[in-house]
Amino acid sequence: MCVRSNPDKENRAPVLESVRTLATSMCSSVTTTAMKLAAKGYTLRQRVRQKLCPKIVDDDRDTFLRGIRPFVILGQMFGIFPIYGVTRNDPERFRLKWFSLRVILNLTVVVTALLQAYYEYGRLKAIGINAKNVSSLIFFIDACLINVLFLNLATKWRSVAMKWDEVDDTFNRPPYHMQGWSLRKRLGVVSFTLVFLAAVEHILSIVSNVHNQMVEIKYCNWTEPNYFQHYSLRRFANIYLNFPYNSLSAVFFTYVSSALTMYWNYQDIFIIMISIGLATRFQQINNYLKILSDGVLIPGEDFWIRVRTNYVAVCELLDDVDRAISWTMLISCATNLYYICLQILHVSKKLANTVEDAYYGFSLGFLIVRTVIVFLSAAHIHDCAKKPLDIIMKIPNVGWCVELERFSTQLKSEKVALSGMGFFSLTRQLLFSMAGTIVTYELVMLKFDQESESKGNIPLCTKFRRFEHVSV
Repeated sequence: MCVRSNPDKENRAPVLESVRTLATSMCSSVTTTAMKLAAKGYTLRQRVRQKLCPKIVDDDRDTFLRGIRPFVILGQMFGIFPIYGVTRNDPERFRLKWFSLRVILNLTVVVTALLQAYYEYGRLKAIGINAKNVSSLIFFIDACLINVLFLNLATKWRSVAMKWDEVDDTFNRPPYHMQGWSLRKRLGVVSFTLVFLAAVEHILSIVSNVHNQMVEIKYCNWTEPNYFQHYSLRRFANIYLNFPYNSLSAVFFTYVSSALTMYWNYQDIFIIMISIGLATRFQQINNYLKILSDGVLIPGEDFWIRVRTNYVAVCELLDDVDRAISWTMLISCATNLYYICLQILHVSKKLANTVEDAYYGFSLGFLIVRTVIVFLSAAHIHDCAKKPLDIIMKIPNVGWCVELERFSTQLKSEKVALSGMGFFSLTRQLLFSMAGTIVTYELVMLKFDQESESKGNIPLCTKFRRFEHVSV
């Protein structure tokens, strides 16, 4: 039997084979490409994880620098402590860039405050000086000093921060541990509370000024179409007696006034946070040594080598910090001493109205509380640094060794505390000494107030000549 071949089928066979081969090749190519992309994606993912995970873990560390970060950023909004890199986890990246917006803002506020101090001196020279109105001139000079001191601190902060980060790294690992709140939480709660109270005090000050001006307008039967202009002219009289009024300049001087008020509170809160950070590390050493307080457990010399090494590291950090902020400590104590006496002088006199009573009462109370916290938190460093000596004295003679003897001698001989340029050390005894000093200076200010009572007081309804010719 003869079979006839099908030419179409014979022609399609090679084509089908070619298509099959091409499809197989394409599938193989797609599979290979997909595998390569998957491998690259996995590699990229691993690299990203290696870069991000250490940062995430590092950011969870309970360190002082991370605890003060929000407070430092808040201060930079008002032109103080203009250091770069505070948002980074590596203190080696901290820099003071002289040609930067932060430093320009810092210097702008300083120059403006010096200008206001100069014209305030001229105004006081013209109207006379008494115990109360001289506070404006002191306020401007004091704020400039605080700003300059923090600018100087910014030049040294990188080395201090690197040392502090090394110490924190030691105390974030066993055998040391925190009891109660973490350091970052302590710093956050304390700074937020004090900043909030400082804001309340500043708002009460503005409300008191506005209220007094409204009373004056009503009493003098004035017509003031622009209350903000009237407030600015009276509030910044030292400037607008020499320059024409402008709305933008009034807003700028209001900002500068808020910034200068911030500086006064900023230095005290900063000292409190530094004191908490240092005292916490000494306290961690004390917590670690509590296991020896019953005198049963007697550790070897390696134990005391480790403890003394860590203790010395914190003491060295304290010395570095003290050298960096000693001038700030001195200015803080002097400023608080003066303003406590001034506010007591205001409260001791009969004030014009209830609003003034509320402001000066709250201001005096907050100032006393803040000053006491500054002293107690700084004194807590000294208390915590001496605490190991009480535990060491309970160790029996059989447990004593050369390293423990050295540690004991160091605890007895060294005075571990913050100081004000070496003139005094911040301990609990100094707080009581300052209380006695306040009484002494208050008597001096009362005497000066009586002698200068007829000077420097501007009567109600007084219109300054330049106020009548202003341009908006």
